[in-house]
Amino acid sequence: MSIEIHHLLDHKHHIPTVAAWQQAEFGYLSPDGTLEQRAERLRGASDKARLPISLVAISNDEGDLVGSANIAATTLTRKHLTPWLSSVFVPPEQRGRGIASKLAMAAISEADRLGFDKIYLFTPKNEALYARLGWETYEHAAINGVPVCLMARATR
Repeated sequence: MSIEIHHLLDHKHHIPTVAAWQQAEFGYLSPDGTLEQRAERLRGASDKARLPISLVAISNDEGDLVGSANIAATTLTRKHLTPWLSSVFVPPEQRGRGIASKLAMAAISEADRLGFDKIYLFTPKNEALYARLGWETYEHAAINGVPVCLMARATR
């Protein structure tokens, strides 16, 4: 399958789906957050020249939405660091095709384009995936009681 990465702001009709994916997959990290708050944050990613930026993976074959990721100025931890790759999601039936890796690499390129020399992430379960893409673990922490691995990567 051939996919392309686009800015969500160029595909706003996918905001409800992306918000629902993120709420279902990551809502446990922010138990007080609502689906509407997520959709509002996604609508706020409305300028390619500044954070936040939301990306979507679109299949060239069918034009289907097959994944999403965000680049945020801050996240649930380490507020002094910026930017953050967050909320990388690929539906289960699309996994194993390199879509999450493409989204992560596109986020790195976007951070570089915006002038950042480093990008951060935290992950509860995908440390090995990101390590293969050049991310380095620098700390283990917990967010709302969930153990996470904090990682960083140069943008160049």
